[in-house]
Amino acid sequence: MPNGYWQVILCIQLYSLFTNMRRYLYLLILSVLAFITLLTIFHFGEIPNKHKNGFKRNYFSSAWLKERQLDLQDTLAGIIGSTRSTIYAGTSTRGEILEIGKDSPNTTKRIKLPYFEQYYDSLGFNSLSVIIDSPAIYLFGENKPAILKTTLDGARCEIRILPPGPFTREAIAGNDCIILRKFDLSVTDQSFVRYNFSTGLLKKEENISEIFGDGGIVSDGQLYFDDATKKLLYIYFYKNLLLSFDTVLNTVKKFSSIDTVSSFKMQTGVVKNGGIKAYTNITPADLVNKVNNVHDGLLFNMSALKADNETDGFFYNNSILDVIDLKDGRYLGSIYFPTVNGNKLSRFIVSDKRLIALYKNSIVTYKINLNLDRKPQ
Repeated sequence: MPNGYWQVILCIQLYSLFTNMRRYLYLLILSVLAFITLLTIFHFGEIPNKHKNGFKRNYFSSAWLKERQLDLQDTLAGIIGSTRSTIYAGTSTRGEILEIGKDSPNTTKRIKLPYFEQYYDSLGFNSLSVIIDSPAIYLFGENKPAILKTTLDGARCEIRILPPGPFTREAIAGNDCIILRKFDLSVTDQSFVRYNFSTGLLKKEENISEIFGDGGIVSDGQLYFDDATKKLLYIYFYKNLLLSFDTVLNTVKKFSSIDTVSSFKMQTGVVKNGGIKAYTNITPADLVNKVNNVHDGLLFNMSALKADNETDGFFYNNSILDVIDLKDGRYLGSIYFPTVNGNKLSRFIVSDKRLIALYKNSIVTYKINLNLDRKPQ
């Protein structure tokens, strides 16, 4: 071939090499700039627990006694029910729960949820929550939306298809009374509704929820029913607001958790994919109230924020629960539990003066004695 041909080929290869090098250099510069930006945010931004959070904790002394620890091979997903003798825990295996004896935790039984496989796909239960309210089992198909009620032996099964609009939180508040946090198209947000399982009647709240028009993202939280006070409690994830309201959804009281984050730091936006519009957060979602439970008129709340009188080592090596009186929102004191196998608790419930704590692969029961007549030290 003529020399001119090879010269053209060489020029093309050199140009390609130069173009690739320029592209890699551009990516390298972007990566360095992104790293510098992250360092700047870390050093000067509002990173939770890097700076003082503006509150202190008091601790109950001798508040608990460890009773039993059960280590399992399973990855535990949540505590879905409890009776005087039994704990029911969900696992990462779809449709499977563990039945664990409180007094004999080595007696562990694996149970397949009745009707789970039959209805999971056919009803589109791709977002499913399970609550055991013995002897009933409720399967909440949040995206359908639908509720399935059955029993452990599968002797009966009832299905209710709800009006359009998914729901994300649910609480059983008495016989046939279910409180849901459900999407309301008229305000493009979520609000509370009362659903009667027997009659199918659905009643919307009256001015309980804050409306932001973002599908309920920024105001997301956890919903509970306290049998002692007969009140619902909603705990916001992203600020210190607590809502206490009755089962007829008329009267609401507002309290706060111990931390000082009184406004949302997160921003939301709309994304479109193939003509489908969805809401999402466009800034980091920093949790304030992380894991919680209610029992006997008390809120037990695991905050994600470190108190100013706690060291980093103490905060990161213990699961800290703040105790709040639901009658008046008064902070009573805090309890701390050491990590188990290097893990903080991921879920817990309080039942019969016991705290049942769920860790990644373990369940631990603690006997609780707060002695509320005594001031925390």
